Amino acid sequence: MTDSIYIRGLKSFAIPADAPIIEIAVSKLRNAIMMGELRPGQKLVEAELCNSLNISRASLREALRALESERLIELIPNRGPSVARLGYKEVEEIHDVWSLLTGAAVYDFTAAAEPADFEKLDEALGVFREAIQENTPLKQLAATNSFFMAILSKCGNSVLTEMIISLVSRVNFLRAQSLLYQNWGVLYATEIEDIVSAIKSRSPEAARDAARKHIASACVAAKQLAASAELEARDKLKGGKRSNQNRKAKEKRKRAATNKARAAS
Repeated sequence: MTDSIYIRGLKSFAIPADAPIIEIAVSKLRNAIMMGELRPGQKLVEAELCNSLNISRASLREALRALESERLIELIPNRGPSVARLGYKEVEEIHDVWSLLTGAAVYDFTAAAEPADFEKLDEALGVFREAIQENTPLKQLAATNSFFMAILSKCGNSVLTEMIISLVSRVNFLRAQSLLYQNWGVLYATEIEDIVSAIKSRSPEAARDAARKHIASACVAAKQLAASAELEARDKLKGGKRSNQNRKAKEKRKRAATNKARAAS
């Protein structure tokens, strides 16, 4: 099964002081992406990253490959690394599939869950509530990941679990940024409480519907962020074109002035 922060849950964003240098670099870059310090589509300059992270280029490239496996970094030959970017339509499609698969997993889990499984859900929900009070988005994201991993690990379908993990890994950075706005976290907590309530009531249909409702909310937030990123990219492109046009106009005026001076002499 592919490793990802969806699997690691509450330990996803911690950076142990005694961790290997590559693991520290991966954690710092992952957190910067999740918090929006590194923006979708942003080109990453290896020399600058090596300097800021205090690592060798070989170690940096190993860290970038690890983040590529989490779908956070894109490594394109002859273009260098950049932060992964998802379009509005792609975000919508990922959430549609995620909703269908997770709904099925929650349905199966509800029928098979035992009291010990309920305790895991309650624990993750408790951590999520604490994170809202502390206003720590990454902790909120880690708690929701732990919540759903507790469900996936008991749904009885490993292929379904792996497909969900792959999908969610692609939109985790959008989920983290949406949680920067506290109202989303409060809404998510209410929706997750509804999922838990339906599961404990042994109502697979209600639990499935509650899970889909939660993912629909996550989709709304993610699409807003994706649309904002697309607009930002277009504005940047337009600004670059204007800058290029201004440069060419300046060069044209300079040549005209030079030609005029030569003619006068």
